[in-house]
Formats: sequence, structure tokens, C-alpha cells
Amino acid sequence: MRPTILTPRKCAAQWLQYSNNAATLRHMPRTSPPTERVVATMALLAERPDDALSLAELSRRLGVSKSTGHAILASLAAAGWVLRDPTRKTYRLGPTMVALGRQAAESFPALDFARSALVELSSEFAATCAALGVGDDAVTVLDQVADPRAAAHAFRVGASFPLRPPLGAAVVAWASDAVRDDWLGHVPPDTRAHYADALAATHDRGYAVEISATSVARVRQLVGMLGDDTSARAALDRLADELAAHEEFLAVELDLDREYAVNVVNAPVFDHTGHVTLVLSLTGFDRALRGREVVAAGDALVTATARITDALTPSRTSRSRTSRS
Repeated sequence: MRPTILTPRKCAAQWLQYSNNAATLRHMPRTSPPTERVVATMALLAERPDDALSLAELSRRLGVSKSTGHAILASLAAAGWVLRDPTRKTYRLGPTMVALGRQAAESFPALDFARSALVELSSEFAATCAALGVGDDAVTVLDQVADPRAAAHAFRVGASFPLRPPLGAAVVAWASDAVRDDWLGHVPPDTRAHYADALAATHDRGYAVEISATSVARVRQLVGMLGDDTSARAALDRLADELAAHEEFLAVELDLDREYAVNVVNAPVFDHTGHVTLVLSLTGFDRALRGREVVAAGDALVTATARITDALTPSRTSRSRTSRS
């Protein structure tokens, strides 16, 4: 396997995956305010990896005095975690983050294998193709490639989406019975049967199809805020509940001649244990798609994710697609 070199954007994803994980922070038994300020500093720099921030701006956004902000940045600069521009007196991620990001990526090899698929799929379907890492209760955008023809969308590297119905079908469809039952338990009784059918259909065809709705746009908009406002997580959960009350969000059967306002098509990548470790997602379609076009996009995703799965388990076939854990 070739060496993995992380760009600043990929380093940002590693930091944002932690900093945006409200569940992780919620369940920490004890917190350290000084450490939280360091984490928040890195998250702010990672959020805008192509921009340098001044001491004044960082201190303002952290809600600390300039003296406290200077002390944090001086320590981080000494460790090589940030770089200070001596002329402009601004700060950005430092070279040590590249090494740390490389080590993190080595524990997540699927992302390295996925990059070429993102490029190919985004070009083939004139869309944005993203790779989302799978956590215990959320998926996080780790990398993405946008074709110039793709429509605007609210995906951004580091954004997290809760694995809460109706979101997360491409993960839950291959999960254990207990996980699927728990996921369906959050669906209103009136639509529960539909979402059970949607999980079965997702598993059978190998990909999930999310149909666009006003509430979807609101969810994506809130996700775009998560870098600055972690309180949006509760609003995300409420909007997910709102979406779950509508059957049309997750497609079960696809009429080849019907047009669909497709929001996202998702397909899973499996690790050597048969668990979903990554989701490839096509989004940003610039027009409604006919059912046969949705199927073509889904089949292309399945082909790509199968290749990545096989690369992660070279001695095995992608048997996880034909059997549930």
C-alpha cells in the first residue's frame, strides 16, 4: 500500500470528526476546560484549513482573552501543531498535523482507497461524491470531490449526520437485528412498516436512495453550522424525527420511468470484519433523475464500494452484501 499523505483538508476532517461529535463530548465523565480550549483552537483552524486566523479572531471566537489565546497558540506553535506567520501574525495548521493525520489515516485505510472512486463517480454523474466515515451514532464527511457541473449542496468536510431515522439507512441496513430494531424504534408507528421495507430494499439492491424534501434542505443547512454551533445537534435530531414521519424520504421501489428529486444515493464499504466502515455518497444532482438513472448511479456506487471492500479484504469476496450480520 502506498504511503498516505494527508492534505490540510484531510487533517481538518480528522479534527472535526472529533470536535463535532457531540455524543463523545456528552459522555465524557470529566472535562478539562484548558484542554477543551486547545481542542476548540485546533477545530477552528481545521475548519478553515486554507485560511490563516489572527490572534484577535481566534480569541474572539474561543471566548477567551488575548493573553490566554496567545498562551495556547504559543504552546501549539512550539509543538509544531500550528504555524505562525511572523509578518502577518496569523496562525494556521502546522507540519506536525500532517504526521498525525498520516498516522490517523493509516488506521482508516478505506479513505485512501476511496479517493479515486470519488473522482470517477463525481465526473460520471456530474455530481459531488463524498466519503463518510462511520461512527457509533453518526457519519462524518471525511473527503469529497465536486464536479464543476454539480449543484450546490451543504456537504462539507467534517460535517456529521446522526444515524437516526430516516438518515443512516446505508449503515443500518447491514447492522445487527438489535441495531435495526433500535433505529426503527425511533420511527413513528404510522411509517415504521415503510422504513422496515426501505431497509430491506436498501440491503437487497446494495444502496439507499434519499428523496429531496424541504426538511432535507433544513438538515443540510444545520449541518453546515456545526463547526461553529454544536447546539445545532439537538435541532438536527428533531428534524430527523420530522423527516421520519414522511414515507417518501427513503425510496423502496424505483419506477424506471418516473422522475425523482434525488437528494443522496449512498452505498456502504465493509471492513475485514464485515462491518460498514465507510459510506460513499452521490449528491448535488442538478436536475430530477429518472428511475433508471437512479439505478445507474446506485449500481456504479455498489461497483466502486465493492472494489474498495475487496481491497480492504483481499483474501475474501464482498460477502457482506449478501448476508446480514
